[in-house]
Amino acid sequence: MTRDLSMATDRRGAFEVLGRVRKRERARAAAAKRLLYVSILWMLGQAPLPLSQATTFEQDACPPADPAYIHMANETGGVPMFLLRSEAAKSFHLVRESTRNNVSTVFWATGDLDGNMQTMEIPVDSVTQRITFTFSVNTKGGKLVLKQPSGEATTQGSASTEITDLNCGRIVTVASPQPGNWRAEITGTGTFWLEAQAQSNIYFVTAQFVKEGGRPGHQGLFPIQGQPLAGRPATLEASLSAPATRTVEFRLVNEGGATIEDVRMQPVNSDRMLPEFVGSLDLPTVPFRVAVMGRDSQGWQYQRFFPPLFHAESVEVSPELNFDELSPAGTKQATFRVHNTGAPRTFRIAVTDVRHFVTKVEPKELSLDTDDSGIIHVDLMVPAETPSGVGDNVVVVAAATGEAPTSNSCVVHLSVQSATSGQPPP
Repeated sequence: MTRDLSMATDRRGAFEVLGRVRKRERARAAAAKRLLYVSILWMLGQAPLPLSQATTFEQDACPPADPAYIHMANETGGVPMFLLRSEAAKSFHLVRESTRNNVSTVFWATGDLDGNMQTMEIPVDSVTQRITFTFSVNTKGGKLVLKQPSGEATTQGSASTEITDLNCGRIVTVASPQPGNWRAEITGTGTFWLEAQAQSNIYFVTAQFVKEGGRPGHQGLFPIQGQPLAGRPATLEASLSAPATRTVEFRLVNEGGATIEDVRMQPVNSDRMLPEFVGSLDLPTVPFRVAVMGRDSQGWQYQRFFPPLFHAESVEVSPELNFDELSPAGTKQATFRVHNTGAPRTFRIAVTDVRHFVTKVEPKELSLDTDDSGIIHVDLMVPAETPSGVGDNVVVVAAATGEAPTSNSCVVHLSVQSATSGQPPP
C-alpha cells in the first residue's frame, strides 16, 4: 500500500490508488464474513440436532438457530438463514453474489410478520450491474414476491434472473436490473430478514464515529473505541466511492430500514471519486445504521447502507497504555478505564486476546456511580519462544448487570519485539 501511494504523482492519484486498495480489502472482508456465516449455516444443517430438539423439529419446518449466530448477523448486517441439511449447497448462490467486487448493501430490514402483507420499496439506480435480494424467515410459510418498477413480478423465467427457493427463504439475483423503485411484498408469520445487495461503483468505503486527538500541532479526527456514548453529541465521518453520483445525502435508519433522522454532513475534500464527509449529530435511542442516498449521474435514486449496526451506550472503555510492544519471556501490565455515564450500575469485565497472552484481570467487576470511572489492570505474559513481529489484539468488554443492558468495548493491538530485533547481526 505504501509503495502504491508513493507512486502517485498527485493527490487525485493517491486517492485512486487508496480506493483500489480499500476495494480489495473490503472485498476480502466481505468474503470472510459471508464464508463465516455460511460455514455456521452448513454446520447447523449438517450437524445432528440434540435429542430434545430432534423430537420437536419437523423436517420441512425452519431449523432452530443459535441466538448468538442471529445476534452476530444483525450486528454486522448479515442475514441469518434457516437451512435444511439438503439446502446447504443452495446457499452458495448468496455466497457467490456477496463476494463479487464492489458489492454493497442497498437495503436491510428485520421485523415480525403477523400474517398480513408488508411492502417495502427499494430504489435501484442506473449504475447497478447486479442486485441480489435475500429473504429469510424463521417460521415456515413466509413468502417474498418481488416486483420490478414496471409492476411485473420477478419469476424464474424473467430475463437475466436467478432464483433460489428455500424452505424458509428466497434468494433472487437480477443482472442489469431495471432502474427505479423495486417493490418487495412479504407475507407469513415469525421474524423475517430482507436484504438487497448491489454490485456497482457506488458504495461506502467507511462510516465511523470519531473524536479529536493527537499531539499538539498534529491534531486530527481519530476513530473512537467501541460504540458512541448516549446523551452526548457525536461526530460521524464517512467516505464513499461516488464517481457516478450527482447528489449525496446522509441519514440514520432503524433495524426495520426506516429513516430515523437526517444527518447534516459537510464535505472535507473536493475529490469526486472518493469524497469524505464529517458531521455532528445527536444519537437516537434505538440501534441504527448509517445510510447515504441521492441521485446518480442519470438522475435515478440510489441508496446504500453501511452494514454494521451502531447503538449509543452509557459506558465507555478506553485504553491507558504507554506501550504498544511486548517482549518474549516478559510480563507487562496494561491499564484500561471504564467510565459510566448513566445511572449507577455494576459492570462485569471480560478480557480476551488472540494469542492468549492475558494471564490476569483485576477487578472482574466494577460498581460505578453516575459519571464515575474505574481502572482495570490486565497482566500480559509472552512465552519465551514467541517470534518477533507476532501481533496480539486485546479486547476488553464492560457489560452492565441487571435490567436495561448496556455494554461497550475497546481493542488494542500489541506486537512482540525482541531486544535484538532490527539490529544488524554481529
